[in-house]
Amino acid sequence: MAAAAAVVTPSGLEDAVSRSHGEGAGEAVVERGPGAAYHMFVVMEDLVEKLKLLRYEEELLRKNNLKPPSRHYFALPTNPGEQFYMFCTLAAWLINKAGRHFEQPQEYDDPNATISNILSELRSFGRSADFPPSKLKSGYGEHVCYVLDCLAEEALKYIGFTWKRPTYPVEELEEETVPEDDAELTLNKMDEEFVEEETDNEENFIDLNVLKAQTYRLQVHAAQRAGRKPASSPWQ
Repeated sequence: MAAAAAVVTPSGLEDAVSRSHGEGAGEAVVERGPGAAYHMFVVMEDLVEKLKLLRYEEELLRKNNLKPPSRHYFALPTNPGEQFYMFCTLAAWLINKAGRHFEQPQEYDDPNATISNILSELRSFGRSADFPPSKLKSGYGEHVCYVLDCLAEEALKYIGFTWKRPTYPVEELEEETVPEDDAELTLNKMDEEFVEEETDNEENFIDLNVLKAQTYRLQVHAAQRAGRKPASSPWQ
């Protein structure tokens, strides 16, 4: 028999394919993607950030003397009874934040009735909830994260919150100071000393020529006085 069409869970946290298994017509076989088990952790982290934007710490936790849940509180099982109560409390608060009236559930309320009411409100927002209500009774898991995340988005939408691209500050580029190389400094110093040495040699050479000229003039003058022929010039 040919495989049936693909079915995606309402939570968007897993991929499922319904196909014939051979032992019963239409038996569903779930094929999960490699990252499905970790996606609810990402959803849970996003949920915590959305709850902070809704000021749930000031408006819900402190008023009811509740401690803030961890970033993965609804993703892992810790205390099912406590987690279910926290789930119902958060869901009711979010529904009210989204503009709908919803009674805050009490600890001894019928859990099935509470879940049914929460899912009814979720569908009224146009959200899909095509999964068994029993998936929420544990108080943790991908469906719990999905329901709370949807309600948080509806609450943000109701208060007019919109997501925008972040604006990054423009950093002024500083001029880089390139340190001078020691070898280059040494070479420049050697060039300066060499130029100074050449200048000194030229001055000494000029002084020597002047001295020779003066000596020759004295010799000529002395020879003329003695009536002798002067010696030849040292430059000839």
